[in-house]
Amino acid sequence: GGSLTVTLHVYEKYPDAHIYVSDINSKIINLYTQLKKNTKKFIEVLELILLLDEEYTVLREKFNTTDNKLEEAVRLFILNKRCFNGIYRVNRSGQFNVPEGKNSVDWDSQTENIKKFSKFLRDPRVHILNENFRDFFTKHKPRPGDLVYVDPPYWETFTAYDGSGFTETDQRDLCDTCKSLNCHVVCSNSNTDMIKDIYGSDFDVHVLNVKRMVNRDPTKRTGSEVLMVKKDV
Repeated sequence: GGSLTVTLHVYEKYPDAHIYVSDINSKIINLYTQLKKNTKKFIEVLELILLLDEEYTVLREKFNTTDNKLEEAVRLFILNKRCFNGIYRVNRSGQFNVPEGKNSVDWDSQTENIKKFSKFLRDPRVHILNENFRDFFTKHKPRPGDLVYVDPPYWETFTAYDGSGFTETDQRDLCDTCKSLNCHVVCSNSNTDMIKDIYGSDFDVHVLNVKRMVNRDPTKRTGSEVLMVKKDV
């Protein structure tokens, strides 16, 4: 996923492993690219934009319209800290449309966080790619002993991630791809009959009770998802 939570855990636990991360969202990949290649300039632009103290809607509009990739990345970083529960969602035109949240951000601590994360991104073991799953698995063939973690847009839950959606055909094609891989495979998705049916007997299915932050009503932020582990590898 975009937050790289699983990636960072694997990175710290397996110091010799090469890690390949791919995300279809080009704006998130641009953020990682700018943090990796232009760390010092990123911090300078961040401090400058924070001094402007822009209204949230102005910040969001400039993010959606700028042609400057560094500025786009910095504004996305700020939006992620200021928007509703840190989610990323776009409208049918592909424009980021998440409303402002009620967040208290310690901006003073962000510089050190950026430097630490940028060091991780510059590690030659870490490879960040902007490819969909079909292109990724065509170009990069996992070997026996490798671990693949797949975290697509969850079925019947959230598809407004990059403007193109993720259809039932995509879900089924991804499932077929996961079944064909000759390595360890872990998939996460919604706890729905369709998802459990298509993964079928090839995967052990574990139902997890989770708290989701995307609903405006705090009483409706409960639910479940499935973590599916491929058998007999």
